[in-house]
Amino acid sequence: MMDTSIPSASPAVEQLDTESNLLMGLIGGALAMLVSAIIWGAVTYFTEYQIGWMAIGVGFLVGFAVKFFGRGKTAIFGLSSAVLALIGCVLGNLMFYSGIISHEEGVPFLTVFFFFLTSPADLIDVFTVAFDFIDILFYVIAAYVGFTTALDIRRKKRLTSS
Repeated sequence: MMDTSIPSASPAVEQLDTESNLLMGLIGGALAMLVSAIIWGAVTYFTEYQIGWMAIGVGFLVGFAVKFFGRGKTAIFGLSSAVLALIGCVLGNLMFYSGIISHEEGVPFLTVFFFFLTSPADLIDVFTVAFDFIDILFYVIAAYVGFTTALDIRRKKRLTSS
């Protein structure tokens, strides 16, 4: 005889992600992005050298913040972390460029920084002149680390392989 009973929905209900909060993850990630951008800009300005591991730090800090505050396990948390990490690197470079220009021109840093934020054409000009291939590499690394940290991908791979 054939089993015509309806399967229980409890396994599907148990898999629902009821504790995740994308808004809190975005707020935490945005704060981490701002902090890491300031650190990126300051370190690059004072050392006069763009250090590659800073991108890893930006991605990790943003990814960890999104994971910690958002408690999500879906792809949107990883994508949000990747985008925020990318913005953090760009913002860090903008802070560095603003610092250099303010020092060269004798203008306050915030004046230069807000000038670029309010005049996108000049901002694009600065990034076009100062842009190098290595910037793409740093941005990709930061986005990748942010994505994998938010979703805890490396830890999940280790757990499934053992």
